[in-house]
Amino acid sequence: MRLKRPLVTIPAAIAILAVAAFLLLWLAAFTPFARRLAADWVADATGLPASVERLRPGFLRGPSLEVGGLALGQPPGFGEGHLLDVGEARIDLPWSSLLGASAVDSVSISDAVVRPALAADGSNNWSGMLDRLAELGGEGEAAWSVGELTLERGAIEFVDSAQGSKWRLTAVTLATRDVAPGTDFPVDLRLAGVSGPNTFHFALNGMTALDPDAGRYRASALGFRGWAGGEPLPLAGVELSGRVGSFTWDAPTQSAAVRGGSFNLAGVPGEFSGDLSLRDESAHMNLRVRTETFAPRAPAVAFGRPLPVTRDPEAFGAVQATFTCALEDGVLRLDPIEAQLDDTRVTGSVVPQQRIIRLSADRVDLDRYLAPGRESRKEKKATLEAAVASLRELDLDAEIRVAEAKVAGATLRDTVVRIERQPAAE
Repeated sequence: MRLKRPLVTIPAAIAILAVAAFLLLWLAAFTPFARRLAADWVADATGLPASVERLRPGFLRGPSLEVGGLALGQPPGFGEGHLLDVGEARIDLPWSSLLGASAVDSVSISDAVVRPALAADGSNNWSGMLDRLAELGGEGEAAWSVGELTLERGAIEFVDSAQGSKWRLTAVTLATRDVAPGTDFPVDLRLAGVSGPNTFHFALNGMTALDPDAGRYRASALGFRGWAGGEPLPLAGVELSGRVGSFTWDAPTQSAAVRGGSFNLAGVPGEFSGDLSLRDESAHMNLRVRTETFAPRAPAVAFGRPLPVTRDPEAFGAVQATFTCALEDGVLRLDPIEAQLDDTRVTGSVVPQQRIIRLSADRVDLDRYLAPGRESRKEKKATLEAAVASLRELDLDAEIRVAEAKVAGATLRDTVVRIERQPAAE
């Protein structure tokens, strides 16, 4: 049967019109009007002034959009610079997205710089934007997905005007796939950084899960490694590696927990776990750290603080420590501290911020820690005080108790050495 001509030409006409429409859209995207329209949409979504230098849509394998030179201005009170600069970004969508599906095939971003800042009054330049973006999600359960997400050559420049500090993260690289609420997906993060005279590199990989509806976020089976260098560290720097069994953040209670952590820092192996709460006006933290037994001379060299040569070559041969870092009302305390140095067991507490030290030792042979060839002093107490004389040069409030000390061939029992902080001169 011969087809009628209209039945043949109608599909061809529709295809030609579709191609023509796509072509017009593609050409229109290169106009200043399209770039202004895109910038206005971004500005309305973020509440910040925005500009776009380049747009390039695509339609071959599905709708796509390339954006170049995207910039977000700062909110009032944070200067005239940019909060965010994005060199290039590309979004690939499935055809189903035209029907309202909240799915993205891939997102790739390169050469992005974000500049978070804290003002002297404690306000920040990012909360308003994040709150506005959260409103775009609307009500109801989160139902979105991203097939692949990559970031290359990212950077973060942070300024804290209240503390007068700043740092910069560079070469930030992120790769992940199959991202969706309530599911585990892999994450690979790498970055470098600069803070004052120090530089560092860090890499992390593992599994992550997001539950934005409940405000709960989890990471598991995390492996990390890093390196830090610069003053006062030696040229070789310090290496760090380890794993974290799980890390959780609960937004409703503003609390975090880390479990099953292990590390090796400059040859010092250990494990850690802890909790953090930000619910009250001040942060509360409880972090427990336990090292395995290690020889301290090599790590001391790695940190640029070599231990002195001692009369007994076996001195400073083994150290093991367990301590709890507790943060309450803005004060960090290491309490309790339990440590073993060679044959000496030490307990006590330290408040670094207030330079308060309280230590008790069961027994110590001070003579073995003296320099080779040094003659033991006749006055036994003077020898004991000489062993801690370096502490007197510091602004400390210290009390050191020794149950039994071997000094200059004699034994002193129940010895107490106190170092009182000198009052400030008027």
